[in-house]
Amino acid sequence: MKSLTQRQQEVLDFIAGFVEDHAYPPTIREIADRFDISVKGAYDHVKALEKKGKLKLGENRSRALEIVAKERPERSVIDLPLLGAVAAGKPILADENFAGTVPVPAELVRHAPCFALTVRGDSMKDAGIFNGDIAIIEERQSADNGEIVVAMLDDSVTLKRFFRENNRVKLVAENAAYSPIYTQDVRIVGRLRGLIRKY
Repeated sequence: MKSLTQRQQEVLDFIAGFVEDHAYPPTIREIADRFDISVKGAYDHVKALEKKGKLKLGENRSRALEIVAKERPERSVIDLPLLGAVAAGKPILADENFAGTVPVPAELVRHAPCFALTVRGDSMKDAGIFNGDIAIIEERQSADNGEIVVAMLDDSVTLKRFFRENNRVKLVAENAAYSPIYTQDVRIVGRLRGLIRKY
């Protein structure tokens, strides 16, 4: 049987995670919305997974996906795209070019879409995040107060703790040498899920 493509694995992991969280499967539209693809594109992925023996697809019901394997199909290690560097200090221009892949434990990302960035600077050292660490980032466009996020300011990105105030956002370093960044124009790129450190 043919192995799954990376996107098929992501779709399968999303379905498995959705079932785990909600006790019922997602609709085709929910899959399409999650991956920002057309409903037909999502349906094609589901049909491909059915053809490869990973899913059963019931007819004429909106939530009729069933994962064939009893255990979640998950590789022990997956390769995440490494997308340049993120500042842990003053924001620096992010190199958005693909810089290779990083193998990470599958349980670290579970069914969430993630990527990796190399940390530059020392502003998050008191949170245990050091220059040269590889940050595993879950793609998200929102964050809760106190979460460590990758935030985009103009064309630069930075890794900071996020707080929303009345009419602005405060990005706080975990190093007393750095002042908070206050802004009304910020875009959340993702939140920190984990770190990889090489000695």
